Amino acid sequence: MGSEDATSSFFQHEGTYEGTAGQVFSSATLVQRAQKKVLSKVASRGVVKHFVSDAATRLFDNLCTLLKCYYNKSVAEKVVKNIVKLVVKLSVVARGEHFAVEQQSQLAIVQRQVHHLCLTVLSFGKVAYSYDRNYLLTILDETHKKLLPLVTCCLSEKSRRRLDMIFEHLSKEQLLDSFFRVDGEHSALLSQVVSDLETLVDSNDL
Repeated sequence: MGSEDATSSFFQHEGTYEGTAGQVFSSATLVQRAQKKVLSKVASRGVVKHFVSDAATRLFDNLCTLLKCYYNKSVAEKVVKNIVKLVVKLSVVARGEHFAVEQQSQLAIVQRQVHHLCLTVLSFGKVAYSYDRNYLLTILDETHKKLLPLVTCCLSEKSRRRLDMIFEHLSKEQLLDSFFRVDGEHSALLSQVVSDLETLVDSNDL
């Protein structure tokens, strides 16, 4: 079996997992569940067990809080769940050394793009009145397009739909405008996001 077939076969039959009704949303718990589910398929291949840092889980929680200000609770949590699932699954494949040379090259492109996106958000969050909606929307669109080939070749069709859903919901103009508004209602949340992003960038954990 070729490398591409091997990687995609890990995830072609994806199940779902939902929290108990009324359970408080926790990205850390979600990450643990995603890791357990994915690792059950690749444990024999010697894949490492930890893929998402504490700063990243805090970032996911803060993102969920922000999304709940714009979407209903169910939609907000689904967006973050989909992000976690994709992050964990791509990390499993990457760290398990199942990427072909072409996929490794694509992964490097994606990592640079995500790093660029994070630096842009950091800049907009730290420098008052620097927010440029059209520029951020362009970067989000570019990130989506660069992730798409990697997800399509290595994961499942369901994962590709999750990717589309994530960027559809993150790219709403009103959501972005409200988040970066100077002295707006999300100022405290923005400060937390900036702090977590700085930790991720400084530790090369992107």
